[in-house]
Amino acid sequence: MSHEAFAELAAGYALDALELEERRQFEAHVATGCAECQTALTDHAETLAALAGELPRLPAPPAVRARLLRRVEAAARPSRPVRARASWRWPALAIASLAAAAVVLVYLGVQVSQLRRELAVLAQDASALRAETVRQRDLLALLGAPETQAVALDGQAPSPAARGRMWWNGDRRAGLFLASRLPALPAGMTYQLWVISEGKPISAGIFGVDPKGGGSLSVEPVPGAIHAEVFAVTLEPAGGRPAPTGQMYLAGKASS
Repeated sequence: MSHEAFAELAAGYALDALELEERRQFEAHVATGCAECQTALTDHAETLAALAGELPRLPAPPAVRARLLRRVEAAARPSRPVRARASWRWPALAIASLAAAAVVLVYLGVQVSQLRRELAVLAQDASALRAETVRQRDLLALLGAPETQAVALDGQAPSPAARGRMWWNGDRRAGLFLASRLPALPAGMTYQLWVISEGKPISAGIFGVDPKGGGSLSVEPVPGAIHAEVFAVTLEPAGGRPAPTGQMYLAGKASS
């Protein structure tokens, strides 16, 4: 093997990346006293040592540092002897530095993966924000449309102090509902909003209330609500029902 070929193996030897036969041949060559190859090995070892020296300044998790210490300690006791002159002190240093460098790369890989996950979450948040912005814009347009009417809902026998207001757009069969001073919901129950069209109650959605009895519901287009006559709120089992079964808490008549 030519000297140039041995020189190319120097970096691989410092990184402990040579095949067994290449390693044996390279060690035999360096043992002959090749000053150029010894210098190259020293340079590689110092580079790795400098990289290892940067590790304590990285905010590595305790588990990563613990693994590093174990690997460096193991590297300091190599299982196979290195045939070299007594003045050679770089093999253990190179292997220990390699272990440190490997842990640095693993840690950086973890950081990159974490950043990718955070970017994915941010992308999802941005997508949700855009969707919410579009929804709010559409809602404002609906509320400002000339065909949208406001309907007041009064409290019924179970809660006469409760109040509600429905902004209803008959062309879109959609709107916005707000309620106040409704009683707290019993366990396993929900409030359900109804649109009474041509005498038939049609569900417009379910909603809960805050500690003060306030609630809201963005009403998506309600199929079948061709002529909204009355809006009402009843107390129903969680998840709602296809037809009213509970007591009525709010009711209001739409203008003709």
